[in-house]
Amino acid sequence: MITYNYGNSHSPITLLQMVGDHDLPGIENEIREIHRLTDQAVFGTEDFGDGAENTLEEVLQLCTDNDRKYCIGGYSMAGLFALWAAMQTDRFKGVAAISPSVWFPGFLEDMKSRR
Repeated sequence: MITYNYGNSHSPITLLQMVGDHDLPGIENEIREIHRLTDQAVFGTEDFGDGAENTLEEVLQLCTDNDRKYCIGGYSMAGLFALWAAMQTDRFKGVAAISPSVWFPGFLEDMKSRR
């Protein structure tokens, strides 16, 4: 997994944002806005498809500092991954799922079954 780190590496809050290569050109604007609002951000990137479980394992390896609060986010399919990942573990204190692809076959049924 390729990771890009932005912001204060000592921040008590870390946002892991799943992105694809097509997202990278606009990420700088997003980073500036997050800095303007919070000044606390760290991002990761990973291309995923059929390997959600493996991707989550890699993401969780980035979330080992118990003194930090970890949030996960993404747009579209990465937003779906963020929602799914948050249902798999209690490691994330927040989720930012922007236009998540909840149409993905079986996702809503799985989510409803976890009530």
